[in-house]
Amino acid sequence: MKNIFRLNIVMAAIAALVMVGCNTNDDPITPNDEKPSAPSGTMVQSVSGTSIRYKWTPPTNTSNVTGYVLMAIEKVAGGTGAKREVIVSGSSSSTGVVGGLTEGKIYECMVHALNDTTRSDASNAIDWAPAQRGTGTFKLYSSLNATEGSGLGIFRTGGPAVLKIANGGDWDVCFDDKFNPTDPRIGSPGQSAYVDNAYKFPNGQSSKVVYTGRTYTGINSLDEIYESEALNTNPVPTTELMYQLSSIGGSTGWGYALAWKDESTSPVSYWYGKLIVKRIGGTFIQGTGSGANISVDISYQNVKDLPYAIKQRIENHIRFETSRREAQAR
Repeated sequence: MKNIFRLNIVMAAIAALVMVGCNTNDDPITPNDEKPSAPSGTMVQSVSGTSIRYKWTPPTNTSNVTGYVLMAIEKVAGGTGAKREVIVSGSSSSTGVVGGLTEGKIYECMVHALNDTTRSDASNAIDWAPAQRGTGTFKLYSSLNATEGSGLGIFRTGGPAVLKIANGGDWDVCFDDKFNPTDPRIGSPGQSAYVDNAYKFPNGQSSKVVYTGRTYTGINSLDEIYESEALNTNPVPTTELMYQLSSIGGSTGWGYALAWKDESTSPVSYWYGKLIVKRIGGTFIQGTGSGANISVDISYQNVKDLPYAIKQRIENHIRFETSRREAQAR
C-alpha cells in the first residue's frame, strides 16, 4: 500500500513537470507573426518587353522583416487580371525583377514587406507597361558621311535601325550637324536642318511629329532611370525640340522621353520611348568631320498608347504646335 502511495506521488510530480515544460506562453520557438511596416518609395523601370525592375526603400524598422513580395497585377477593364508575385529574401534588399509579363499590358506594381508569411500593407502603387530595349548601342553619324545614317527609326516594322536621309520620313530622332557643324544637336527630325520650311526631306518625305518629354541627367545607362509614377501624369512640351549637345553639362550621359504622334490612325495614336546619349571619354561626340558620331541606347514600346513614356491626352497640349506647322507648310 505504501508503495502504491509513493508511486502516485512520483507520477504526480512527473505530470507537474511536463505541464510546466509545455507552457506555450514561455515557448521560445513560437513563430513571430508580427505584421511588418510597409516599404516606401517604390519606383520601376522596364527591363524588357516582359519584365519590370522594382526599386524601393525598406521600412525604418527591419527587425521583423525577412524579405519582400513584389507584385504585378494586370489591369483590365472592370477589374484585375493575371497576378505575378516574386519573393526577394533579405531585410535590406531594395531591388528585384518581376518577369513573365505580357508585352502591351499595363500592370499595377507594388511591394509588401514579409515577416515569414505575414505581409505588410502595400507600398505606393505604380501603373507601368514593360517596354523593349534596343539591341546594343546605335551610332548616328554626321550628315557629311556617305555610308552611315544620321537618323534613328525606332517605331518601325522590323525594329529600330539607323537610317540614311533617303528614309528620313521614318526618323524618330536625328543627329544634326547641318545646322551648325561646330555645335551639333539631337532631337526631332522636324526641327532639324534636314527638312525645309514645309517639314519635308529632299526626297519629298514628310518628317514625323515627335515630341519630347522629361529629360534625364546624371545617368550612364537606362538601368539608372527609375520612375516613381506613370509618365502619363506629366505634362509634355507644346513643341518639337532639338537639344544642343554642347549645352548639356555634367560628366555623364543624358537622355529624354519621346512620343511619336501617329497621324495615320483615327483617332490619332502615340508611340513612346526613351533615348540615352552616351558620354564617352568625357564627350558626347566621337570623331571629327564625316566620322563624327554619337552613341545612343533606347527603350521603346511595341504597342501604341501605353503609359510608358509621357502618355497623356496630349492633343490639347500640342494643338498650338500642330496649327503652327500646318500654317507654315501652306
